[in-house]
Amino acid sequence: MSNQHEFINLSYLQSIAGDDKSIIRELITIFLEQIPEFTEGLDKSFEEEDWRNVAAIAHKAKSSVLSMGMEELGNTDLKNLELIAKAFFVQTVNNKPEATEKEVKEARTLEKNLKGYDEERQNWVKENNTPQKMAAIIDKFKTVLKKAETELETEIKE
Repeated sequence: MSNQHEFINLSYLQSIAGDDKSIIRELITIFLEQIPEFTEGLDKSFEEEDWRNVAAIAHKAKSSVLSMGMEELGNTDLKNLELIAKAFFVQTVNNKPEATEKEVKEARTLEKNLKGYDEERQNWVKENNTPQKMAAIIDKFKTVLKKAETELETEIKE
């Protein structure tokens, strides 16, 4: 298995699998099977303005892409998408006269969570809290995943 890729880095998988190629192939295959769930789920949730679900999918995808060595995509892009989506959910609930008690409670929890980040991250979220930024991150995510998918498919064929 090669380490010379532009989008993926399998060193983490190799370390946890003890270089067992069959385990690495299995983990890659599982990841490849998750890609449609991530991409279609983000598209659908974004289109439906289901910010809670956008955040949940970004969070779930983050750990998966990190396991494939896509550090920037996971730690920066998906984390930012998750935070923007949470901020949008809070904003939506706060502006919704008929918000349920459950929604209000969840929005308060998320708002508290968002305030737990350092000031620089909080400011970034405030400055980039737009549907256009969310869409741009989702587009980048899908583009990078497509390219990573090609590299991963090469890996499981070796």
